[in-house]
Amino acid sequence: MSLRPLLWFVAFSGLWWILVGGGFEGWYAALLGVAGATAILASLAQRSSPRLRVTGIVGFLPFVVREGVAGGIDVSRRALSPSLPLSPDLLEYEVRLPVGPARSLFVNSISLLPGTFSAQLEGPLLTVHLLASEPDTAERLAELETRAGRVFGIMTSGEGPEVNSP
Repeated sequence: MSLRPLLWFVAFSGLWWILVGGGFEGWYAALLGVAGATAILASLAQRSSPRLRVTGIVGFLPFVVREGVAGGIDVSRRALSPSLPLSPDLLEYEVRLPVGPARSLFVNSISLLPGTFSAQLEGPLLTVHLLASEPDTAERLAELETRAGRVFGIMTSGEGPEVNSP
């Protein structure tokens, strides 16, 4: 029997304790939430899903937070300043990650990049809607894809992104 669920229970309990400011108020409700989160995580782990990598998460979270803030500022500036260019475009990007959690994380995180939105995914071909064409968009997508893969210990193949204009 694995001790991992017990460790998750302790970690979730510690997180709850930190979030409530170090008190034990409402601990009866926290017990239900912590037990539920532990049960869900244990159930997911038994399905032979890829394991999360702490180093991948540490590399992914700051990147998406930074890009998300930059994306919010960019869209706000464009909405409030009619002089900023809007030239909507579509970009086709060939996803290198295999079908699974890493690909889902990548595709669902694209909207955090400035001026981008995942429009359609058919097989490995992803159509990304752009507010304005920027020359480095494909490189930013490739970096996001690499970081999403690392969260699950998956390295992307190939030297660089394969991008086509529709």
